[in-house]
Formats: sequence, structure tokens, C-alpha cells
Amino acid sequence: MKYFILITIATFCTAMFPATNGASQGPTWIVYNTTNSEIPQNYILSMGIDKNDNKWIGTSTGLVKFDGTNWIIYDKKGKKDIQYSTVRNITIDSENKLWTGSWGDGMAELVFPDGNASNPNAAFKWIYYRNNNSAMPHNTVKTVCVDNEGSKWIGTGDGMVLMESTGWGAGGLKWQSFYKYNSGLPHDAVYSIVVDRFNNKWIGTFGGGLAKFDGLNWTVYDIRNSALPDNFIISMVMDKKQKVWMGTYSGGLASFDGTKWKIYKTSNSDIPDNVVYALAVDNHNNLWIGTLHGLAKFDGAKWTKYDLMNSGKPYTVSTIAIDKFNNKWIGTGDGLVVYNESGIKK
Repeated sequence: MKYFILITIATFCTAMFPATNGASQGPTWIVYNTTNSEIPQNYILSMGIDKNDNKWIGTSTGLVKFDGTNWIIYDKKGKKDIQYSTVRNITIDSENKLWTGSWGDGMAELVFPDGNASNPNAAFKWIYYRNNNSAMPHNTVKTVCVDNEGSKWIGTGDGMVLMESTGWGAGGLKWQSFYKYNSGLPHDAVYSIVVDRFNNKWIGTFGGGLAKFDGLNWTVYDIRNSALPDNFIISMVMDKKQKVWMGTYSGGLASFDGTKWKIYKTSNSDIPDNVVYALAVDNHNNLWIGTLHGLAKFDGAKWTKYDLMNSGKPYTVSTIAIDKFNNKWIGTGDGLVVYNESGIKK
């Protein structure tokens, strides 16, 4: 049996690295941690960026919003209370609402009644979804994906659920659950979901490989019937050419365009590690890969590795988000790193 373990790197880093390429926009690197910011914890688990360019940061001690100036903490201790501490994933939906998933405490929706999430003092409320008050199949929420129609596809440790708004009164919802026994889902542990332009759902499972669901039909790709190198998929992203990229627990990185597979491992590429925790696509369709032992960029032909802290030591990269200015927000085991090869833009 495989166990999914994140390893915290306990090393200190400096606050900022000046640009080395003469960029006029600002420094190339900035690092935020508990010594130079109000981040409550250095291990960054998740990231999301809303339409107002607020950065939402998930840690094991709560949720943080950073508007570029102010750090606002949502945790169990403060006035901006959240009922759980570990924010495993963050998703911003088409209405700019924030959804968070936890380890063992279900899913929460953060609602701003006046619609002004950018105001640090705006009124807000949390709506919680757990297996004792909704159709959530399990309280460990691995991923929340919003499809082209605004419906939420929620992957958990024991099944997947579709949450649709019925439009019937306030909070009207329709739920549909998917398990291995009642659908074509190859495994009940669903760790990652992405949606293509045709609204097909590509579902990465932890043990059953990849599934494609078009609303009626299921197609499964695993190590027996495809070139997928590992049935344990822990990260996914859809690039701008509609190619699916999958990070695995021990088999490296895989891409699939619907016909052809390509596999990238430490043995045949410059990927830093075969454990791939995070994937993101930037504004130029470059792929950013976060691994157990470092960060890399792949443009389809060339690999570039990055020393995040100028330390010479590899860092665990657990999450990557990219803003409208093409700044990369990189969550590590020792703080939040902001990077832009052309200089950080605001």
C-alpha cells in the first residue's frame, strides 16, 4: 500500500532575492515566511487567486488572504473564524466564490454577502458541507473543480460527488455521487479533477489511474492499458492546447493529448523528482512542475530548474498558482515564494 506523505523542509530563507536579469519591473524573487510576514505557518498547502487578484493561501493552521498589502487570517482563534485548520485545497468559482477542502473536516464555502471580498472589513459567512449535513461522501476533500457550467466536482478520499445549483430558492442544491461500484470510476480515492473545453471531466485517482467522463461514458487509462507510468495520480492541469498533464506519486510526469502519451522521469528528463505534487500552466503555456525535491519549468522542449531559496538545497513544492501578471506564487515547505523571470509585476 502506498502512503501519501508530504515532507516538510525545515530550513530558513531570506526575504528577497534581487533580479539577476536586469528586469525593470521589480525583483525576480520574493519570499514570504513567518519571520517577515503575517503568514501563520511556513508550510504552504494550497493557493488560489480570485478575480480581484487577492491571493488565498491554505496552511495547516488556517486560511490567509493577501491583497498585496494586508494579510488577513481566517483561523479558529481569530474573529474571522473557520471551523477547521488544515486547508488542503482552494478553488475560486466562476462567481468569484471561494471553496476550500480540508483533511477530515469537509468542504467550506466563503461567502461575502455584499460581494466585496476585497474589503478587509467586509461581512462574510462560512457555509460548511460535511457527510453529516450533505451528500458529501467523505470529509477528506482532495480537490474541488468547477466545470464549464459552474457545477462543482468534488474529489474525496472515498468517492466523488457532483454539486449543482438548482436555482430553486436560496441554497438549492442537487447532488450526485460517484463510486467505483455505481459508475465507471476506477477507484474511490479521487485526488485531482480537470475539465476540458468540451466539459469532459478528467479524473485522477490514487490507485486506479485516470478516468475520462463525458457525462454518459467512462474511459479508464491505467498502467495496464496505456502508457500511464503510475496509477497514483496526485496533481493535474489542462494546458491551453487541451493537453492533460498528470503528476504521479512515484512515476514522474505524464501528458496525454487524447491520442499520444509522453512520460517524463528523472531517468529521461530534467524533472527534479518523480514525485510531482503541483502543476500549473502560465500565460505562455509553459508548464510549472512542483516536486518533492524542487521546481522546474518545461516549455515543451527545454527544462529549467530553479533554486527557490538560493540555498543549493532542493525544496518541496506543494502548490503553484499563477496570477494575471504571470507572477508564479509557489508554496513550499519553508514559505511562499513569488517569482517572475521578467521581474515581479503588480
